[in-house]
Formats: sequence, structure tokens, C-alpha cells
Amino acid sequence: MKRRGFTLIELLVVIGIISVLLAILMPVLGTMRVKANRTKCMAQLRDVGQQFQMYLNDNKQRVPRLNPMPNSAPNLVPGAPGVIECFAPYHRGATKVYECPADRIINVSVSATGDLQDTYFALEGSSYEYNTFFNAFQTIDPETEINKVWSDVLADAKQMMNLTPDRLKIFNDFDPFHGKPGSPTSRNYLYADFHVAGSKGY
Repeated sequence: MKRRGFTLIELLVVIGIISVLLAILMPVLGTMRVKANRTKCMAQLRDVGQQFQMYLNDNKQRVPRLNPMPNSAPNLVPGAPGVIECFAPYHRGATKVYECPADRIINVSVSATGDLQDTYFALEGSSYEYNTFFNAFQTIDPETEINKVWSDVLADAKQMMNLTPDRLKIFNDFDPFHGKPGSPTSRNYLYADFHVAGSKGY
């Protein structure tokens, strides 16, 4: 019995059906990828929060003074380490925890050396920015000239800005990696009560 192949019309119909299915599936797959990246980023920020807590425990609850993003951010602290250097005893070289899977440079395109970079992790060693509030004068003990203890910093935040720990951020995505710029959920935030959320505090 002679086998009959596809006619041109049948082939076009099959291609059309496949195209429609792809058009339906692509946005779904894109949404799933965005959600997966956000979830992984939030998990990594929780790990950074654990490192921050270990630092406090090892340093008599003194808050670290850190460069928020050494090459890109304003309010730099001369001589202060970056987060990777400061928390080295806790991450032990596993610095990928500081790379958001959705990291991409939006506002800065050239590093201090003039090299083009695609991500903040490549440029800075971290996708996450430290809150400069913790480097401000109100976190310094004027008598000892060293950082105040964690409880005093939280008290300052409450007194000066009426911010409770669940609204005072420690770290956040440097740029809006997870949504439209300007959206309150386009960044992930690690807060001073050590929960992570995709909504803006201070």
C-alpha cells in the first residue's frame, strides 16, 4: 500500500497550531522564569542576612561600616571594606550567594577601570547594596568613635524616622532586577528583622 505524505495545507495547519501554542506558552515560561529568579534572589538575601547576624555575634553586636557598592554608589566610606571582604569568614569564598540570578546593569555601564560589564556582580562582586543609614553619623558612638551596637541603631531608626525593624532595610537589589523600574516590587529587600520581601521599606 502506497504511503501518503503530508499535503502543503496540512503542513501549514500543523505549523500554525505549533505557532499558536508557542505564543501561548512563551509568556507563561517567561513569567515562571521571573518568579524563579525572584525566589532564588530572596533565598540568597536570607543567606546574606545570616552572615550579617554572624558578624554581629562575633563583634559584640557592633554594626559593620561598609562601602555600599565600591565602584558605583555614592556615599562611599574611605577605607571601609565591601560586604564580600567583611563577611569573608562566613561565606568562605562562596560568593555566588551575592549574585542575583536576574542581575543586569541598568544605571551604570562602565566600571572604575573603564571595562564594560553586564552585571553588578561582575562590576562590584555583589548584586546587593548596603543601606548607607548604617554608615551615617547616628550609628557612631561619639565617645568611642566606633559603630553603635545593633540595638542602639534600631532605636535611632525608630526615634529619627519612625522605622521599626520590619521596615528598615539592610540590603536590597542594586537595581530593579525583578520588574518594571519604579514598581515597589521590582527589588527584593532584606530587613532589620531579617525577613526578606519584595516591597519597599526605607
